[in-house]
Amino acid sequence: MKTFIKFFTLLTFIALAFIASWFITERMKAPEDTLSSLYEANIKPCMNYWTTDPEFKDTVSIQAQAMKLYDEGEYTLALEAFQRYEPTEKDEALYNLYVGICYLKSDFANLAIIHLTEAGDLFKKFEMIQMSKWYLALAHLKAGQQKEAVSKLNQIVEVNAAQRYKADEILKQIDVASNPIKSLLLVVAE
Repeated sequence: MKTFIKFFTLLTFIALAFIASWFITERMKAPEDTLSSLYEANIKPCMNYWTTDPEFKDTVSIQAQAMKLYDEGEYTLALEAFQRYEPTEKDEALYNLYVGICYLKSDFANLAIIHLTEAGDLFKKFEMIQMSKWYLALAHLKAGQQKEAVSKLNQIVEVNAAQRYKADEILKQIDVASNPIKSLLLVVAE
């Protein structure tokens, strides 16, 4: 009987050591497939703020063609059109936003991150800056970069942006996915 108690105590100690090491090491990250599924559940194309502006009169330019393809969901073709377009300084922020989203929807998350970061730096309006951060956070999720995604999502929540509720929901899902004990407790609670 004493042997059984010693064996059980040793087994419990090993299990606790394993769980402790889980929290100490890099395994506290959410699995990449979880991050990717969070991206898939939350990605929606951004509304066309560019060529739907009443002051926009040109309907035959490369910019208009690229945005028409974007509106139709033809993101790879829109990218090709955007690559032939040379944005003015006034248009550069929107250009980077839509090119970034096209890269994101075409599965080039790392290129999307570059353009979405630049868009956020160029925008002057609060709403547009936060929208860029939202898509940038989604790009980080798509790329499996949890730390960066969490940072951007926290910024969105902190400044009370329009996307704060979705950002907060994603942060909670990442927290549960990266913490095996919370995941276990939620399963037991259900």
